[in-house]
Amino acid sequence: MHSIFLDSTSGLVIGLLDSNYSWLEYMSLDEKKPSEIIHFEIFNLLKKYNLKLFEMKCFISNGPGSYTGMRLSEGLAQVFELNKMDVYSFYHFNVPALSGVQQGFWATNAFKGQVFVYSWNGESSEKYLVNKDDYEVENEKIGFTLDTKDPFFSNLISTTKLIKDKSSEIFSKISTIKMRVNPYYFRSLDEEFR
Repeated sequence: MHSIFLDSTSGLVIGLLDSNYSWLEYMSLDEKKPSEIIHFEIFNLLKKYNLKLFEMKCFISNGPGSYTGMRLSEGLAQVFELNKMDVYSFYHFNVPALSGVQQGFWATNAFKGQVFVYSWNGESSEKYLVNKDDYEVENEKIGFTLDTKDPFFSNLISTTKLIKDKSSEIFSKISTIKMRVNPYYFRSLDEEFR
């Protein structure tokens, strides 16, 4: 069974995985607004491989990231679930642990002058927001981020790259445990829309 992958947390990534969760296609489409092209790109991908959407599994990244971006892929995931597709979701900060990293931290721009940090050691973890001016990279731990294009995080490892390089390991774990998480925003909705 093939699977489709959607990540609209920061830009748009659409991918097609084979039954072993290896990439058949992986497209990072940052040049246009995701909501303007996502349906068209999914349609073209399915057409190219002569696949039917509702005969596939779906994997989505549910954050953290842009509020609007996450709603885009989560909205499609809910439509897919209504059509009886298996839908799985995960957070970018879970990707290192899913690929076997036992401890470290994940940090990214949380907008509004803040950095979101997720730190873990085995089963214990913590999440917090810190002002960007006050944040210093944790040198004693291995570090990950969503966007290494941001100079502030350029010395960290991209979880997008981990997803691309270790797809079989990551997606097989997500599928096995049937991971399905709600969208994760940096702040509560009350704080986000003040």
